[in-house]
Amino acid sequence: MTGGIAKADSSLAVLPFNRAELRRRVGRVLAEMADRGADLLLVDQIDNLAYLTGYSHSGARYQGALISALGEVTLLIRSADRFVAQRQATVDAFVTYDDHEDEIALLVGLIRDSGAKMLAIETDSHFLTIERYERIQAGNPGLRFIDFGTVIWEHRLIKSTAEIEALRRACAIADAALQAGTDAIAAGRSEREPAIATYRKAISLGADNGRVAVFGYGSTVANMHGRLGERIMQAGELYFIEAVPQVCGYSGRIARPMAIGYVSDRQRAIAQRVVEIQDEFIAAMVPGAISGEIDRVARETMLREGLKKTYPQVSAYTLGFHAVPRTSDHTRIFMPNETWTLEPNMVFHVIHYSEGMPFSETVLVTQNGPVRLTQTAREIAVR
Repeated sequence: MTGGIAKADSSLAVLPFNRAELRRRVGRVLAEMADRGADLLLVDQIDNLAYLTGYSHSGARYQGALISALGEVTLLIRSADRFVAQRQATVDAFVTYDDHEDEIALLVGLIRDSGAKMLAIETDSHFLTIERYERIQAGNPGLRFIDFGTVIWEHRLIKSTAEIEALRRACAIADAALQAGTDAIAAGRSEREPAIATYRKAISLGADNGRVAVFGYGSTVANMHGRLGERIMQAGELYFIEAVPQVCGYSGRIARPMAIGYVSDRQRAIAQRVVEIQDEFIAAMVPGAISGEIDRVARETMLREGLKKTYPQVSAYTLGFHAVPRTSDHTRIFMPNETWTLEPNMVFHVIHYSEGMPFSETVLVTQNGPVRLTQTAREIAVR
């Protein structure tokens, strides 16, 4: 039986970021709470929970943090996750529950016992379902709710030095995993062989996520989110790998096309032109640049030159910490109608493709211009 509040033992924590950085993040949230008149904040979106406390979980059961106006952080966790939480989290107290217990009833009681009158909630959270929200409301008559949606997502856009280092490490793994997968491509082999090689390399180098790549072969290369089957690779077909390994939850991403056996002159010319257009796109990613204008650098050119018949997708999006259920972060996207401006230490996944041949990079915006964190040669490989 659990449910009591236990003070956190900081000596057990093994943190990817130092406590001072985590406390600075909480401090920014406290300032926003004060501006909005909130005396308590509920954080349950895993990405944001990890950003503020250092703790992430599988999403199998509800878990979340309550942050008071004084900055005291109480973490509600599943007892099965207590060991991990104690090692990951910088918080003031833990409240644990066993699997037979009702964690939302515990949450309702914690909010009631806090005496809060104004509760800030992540209205865009995937975990604060309507049913859970209504139970909090019913169990706390008179409690007022304040919209805190998008706030922490926006705070996370500008990466710290430690976050950028995690992204650099993830990108190095992505490059190596991509190369391993490429080298496993050959006519006569199963289309799964490159996936096996990609996963093996990423995990062996320290990737901490289970989904480390996306693959396409043959007819599925037209869909950037294709699935593996049971086919045998044939000469003249295309293959692609998009490596997406994570380090401390931070994802480095890179995509490249491969030709099996040989590449046609037309395919090589298209691949080269996509790279040239993308180079121009990346070069425009400087502080103060307007996202929609950068997007049009590639979008209008690719449509005009017939490299794409239609172009409904984004050309780049935010990279950082990723957790279930979101596999990508679209807090900032590049589309022709976007008007937001780039700032130093933003990081993006830039992706362009034509006729089943994708090229993508992880790009860091710096005061001196864009820096590619992924380093694999920008060409179609032939295996």
